[in-house]
Amino acid sequence: MGFIRFLLACIVVLWHTSMIFGYKPLPSDLAVQCFYVISGFYMSLVLNEKYPKGSHQLFYKNRFLKIYPLYWLVLVLLVLWAILVNYWGYLSQIWFYKQASPLSIGTWSYLIISGLVIIGLDVSFLLGIKDGRLFFTEHYGLSKPKVYQFSFNAVAWTIGVELLFYLIAPFIVRKRLFLILLILLASLALRVVLANNGLSGQPWNYRFFPNQIMYFMGGCVSYRIYLLMKAWRFSANWLKIQFIALLSIILIYAYISDNSYYLQAFLFISLILLIPATFMVSKNNKLDRYLGNLSYPIYISQMLVINITTARAFPKLYNFGFTSLLATIALSMALYHFVTKPIERIRQSPFKRF
Repeated sequence: MGFIRFLLACIVVLWHTSMIFGYKPLPSDLAVQCFYVISGFYMSLVLNEKYPKGSHQLFYKNRFLKIYPLYWLVLVLLVLWAILVNYWGYLSQIWFYKQASPLSIGTWSYLIISGLVIIGLDVSFLLGIKDGRLFFTEHYGLSKPKVYQFSFNAVAWTIGVELLFYLIAPFIVRKRLFLILLILLASLALRVVLANNGLSGQPWNYRFFPNQIMYFMGGCVSYRIYLLMKAWRFSANWLKIQFIALLSIILIYAYISDNSYYLQAFLFISLILLIPATFMVSKNNKLDRYLGNLSYPIYISQMLVINITTARAFPKLYNFGFTSLLATIALSMALYHFVTKPIERIRQSPFKRF
């Protein structure tokens, strides 16, 4: 699964920069939703097989250590870069704060708190700003400036959505399959109802957590399939065929047909069915695990790299996308070895007791 996660993170970077060698990857919003499905699978796996029942506090602590230290380090670097760019007289997030000033205490509180705790960043796509005050709106794009533009790490809102799932995961993923399917169908039904009432586009179809929980639940269903597959003991070759099928679907998705709801449903169902075999094939592969460990650093540090490589003075190797991707991977390797890996030893130490 590590290579799939690494690939999805790289796809998001390319969509935020430029394509390379004429290749058109999976749309970035679908790549993020694939991450949600994989997250649902992994959280089901670890909560059922790694964490003893009632160890919610330990689970939350480990999720905290997994997400926040690296996020805060990158956030500090992004703020420092924005201040430096503003000092040089170029456009940065500082400009949006100046443009909307004076900001109310409520606006400052939301921007600071959501920026630090991540949870709530997704709400910025349900908000507009006028005279320094925030208000709810159906179309965040009509606000000038847009509220999400105040965020120093704009992509972190997806981590906020994941964190909402982490908060409820200990109370859901161990429940009967019926409840998981019920939540999945309720989320899908809400999505259809909103679409039929004129709320079919963003943020409702992508950045609204009640509509996105269906993907996490899909991952939980995938874990139940994994349990069945372990009992059936499929041949190694058949598992590899399923892994290749999933990889192929992700790589050629944009070339299959138009990005219709039917094609998205096909991708969603394929993930649920093929993740178990992919995990079984790769779970003991050290290189695959290493690449998977790079996926979060790549995702969370990409905006820092992109802000730097955007500069005209920054030398480009082949093109903007290729340069940004290579630089992001290189930075992520450094972040993993010097930040994530030491913290990982702290995260894993409690499990030596079990």
